[in-house]
Amino acid sequence: MSPTRRIARVILETRLPQLDRLFDYEVPPSLEVSLGMRVKVPLRQRKTLATGFVVALLSDTEHHGSLASVSDVVGPVSLMSSELWELAEGIASRQAGSAADVLRLAIPPRYVRAEKKWRESREVSGSVATLPPPPEGSGGYPEQAWEKMLEPDARSALYLDHGVSELSSGESVPRGAMTVAEVAHTALSQAKSLVVVVPTWRHVAFYEAALREVIPGESLALLHTDMAPAERYVEYLRCLEGRPIVVLGTRHAVYAPLHQLAGMVVVDDTDESHSEPLAPYPHTRDVALLRQKNTRCAVVFASVVHGLSVTRWSEQGYVTPVTPTETFRARVIPTELAAGSAAHQAPARLPSQAFRAAKEALAEGPVLIQVFRAGFSTGLACAECGERGVCRACHGPLRLMAQGVRPHCSWCGVPDTAWRCEACQGKNLVPRGQGIGRTVSDIGKAFPTVPVIRSDGENRVLRVSSHPALVIATRGAEPLAEGGYAAAVLLDGAAMLSRESLGALEDSLHAWEGAISLLRPTATAYLADVTGLPALAVTSGRYEQLLRHELGERQKLKLPPATRIASISGPASLVSKAREALEATGAISDVLGPVETGPGVVRIIIRFSYAQGSRVTGELRALRNKLAVGSAKGRPERLHIVVDDADRLDSLLND
Repeated sequence: MSPTRRIARVILETRLPQLDRLFDYEVPPSLEVSLGMRVKVPLRQRKTLATGFVVALLSDTEHHGSLASVSDVVGPVSLMSSELWELAEGIASRQAGSAADVLRLAIPPRYVRAEKKWRESREVSGSVATLPPPPEGSGGYPEQAWEKMLEPDARSALYLDHGVSELSSGESVPRGAMTVAEVAHTALSQAKSLVVVVPTWRHVAFYEAALREVIPGESLALLHTDMAPAERYVEYLRCLEGRPIVVLGTRHAVYAPLHQLAGMVVVDDTDESHSEPLAPYPHTRDVALLRQKNTRCAVVFASVVHGLSVTRWSEQGYVTPVTPTETFRARVIPTELAAGSAAHQAPARLPSQAFRAAKEALAEGPVLIQVFRAGFSTGLACAECGERGVCRACHGPLRLMAQGVRPHCSWCGVPDTAWRCEACQGKNLVPRGQGIGRTVSDIGKAFPTVPVIRSDGENRVLRVSSHPALVIATRGAEPLAEGGYAAAVLLDGAAMLSRESLGALEDSLHAWEGAISLLRPTATAYLADVTGLPALAVTSGRYEQLLRHELGERQKLKLPPATRIASISGPASLVSKAREALEATGAISDVLGPVETGPGVVRIIIRFSYAQGSRVTGELRALRNKLAVGSAKGRPERLHIVVDDADRLDSLLND
């Protein structure tokens, strides 16, 4: 064998499970191929070309027989580092998925013109960014806190401080964003890189402003889904340059291929936006920990209130809590919201105590009112008998998305213009429940001279001024007020806690504390319609006892995060085979289901311990690839596997 022979080991960019393995190809002498390059290779008796990434370059192969040759190189840039490949394979193993699917999430599509401009600018640029002096402490944390959090293998639960900070530009940002900016400054001062992963576009805007306040602009790269694809590709290329840099972005930023990585900061890990909706459905929190295992970098979970997973790790000593030495948290007063039989006729839905407080606070600045649901109302009811209005086509709930429009079904989306009550044959529908649209209408009538600002998924508002106004927002869509809000009213507490979701408590605490963190230190928040332990926890700002109690209940019931789960759906025959194979391993605790989700399609949910996790997901991945091989053409009968997604348990409530 010639000593100059070159073999490229390639992972194909394909969604086919049966091709979830590495392939060896001969590298022609005419091609310059490097580790991590995207290449074109032949498939199916060399009649079809596919793209893939070079995982390794070898001088020999275990394949018996002749090898096909690499057809071409797609660009001169090595886009995938060996560390990224190791991470992709680790995620695929943990999630029972495909490494190619992980790489698709991590590496953006190529744009030739953008790549050419980046290469030209890199050749002429030789300047090194000058780091400004460290910023003054934003909330008062223990001495050397940032240095300790960024030590190799460190895992921290950083409690972000409340309130807002004013930048040199005059803009306001959450005080917690400045805290994370200080961590980023510390990493750059050590000539190391940092990744800051946030859940939403709103966080990106605030954290970008905070980071630009304390680090040079050329030391900051952005990776988020609201960017133009070509711009995002250039920012990804900047991560490959080999110099210290801070990367800010949404969940895909956790894969940024940085050199000298000091650590990763995951902000508000309980936010649902950190759950990847595409296969293999990894959570940012788990990706960060897997990357730490491979690189020994630090991981910081930053939030004003941590969820069950981080609380569980804190109890186990797996993560170290880092709390501010002083607090800027506003006072919280729980108040019960009285809702009688004629509540839909009330001019406003504020409790009397909160109404008076809001009226007084408006003299000092804006007042925040947080509501649970979007749309005009949460449902419709018959005006004569009060029976719930349902769709005639699918029997789903009817809703009004705005005042004056026709009712639509929440399930099938079909408008209903000739509705008739099945109980009394009535023809008139009235709103039942309160959405943000109806809240704006009712509260606007109660405060006729005060400006009302609406902020939700359809009305994006990032900031409001310090002038008096009523800001009505759905949870997570609260704008930032200059100097902070003068008061807040947190509505729909009972509806948030009582909804049919495993994460109802965790999501509610996160939403409430997020709104409270936007208030002035001297302000007051009124929590409506919440009693018992949740009310006491929100009032005191200490959630440890409540979350420990919830974790204890989940441990007894074998629910996440006390245990791991996996959802398996597909044709009944394949799901049955998968169940038999998993039960034969003896690694699973039990099986829920099967539940029919469609004609001939069923779903089961298996539960297993963390200790048995690798055995179970390894078997699931092997089954997924094996059963995909026998799929008939045009009928891809394959298993759909989702690991560690508690929403799969919630979906059982609707089946």
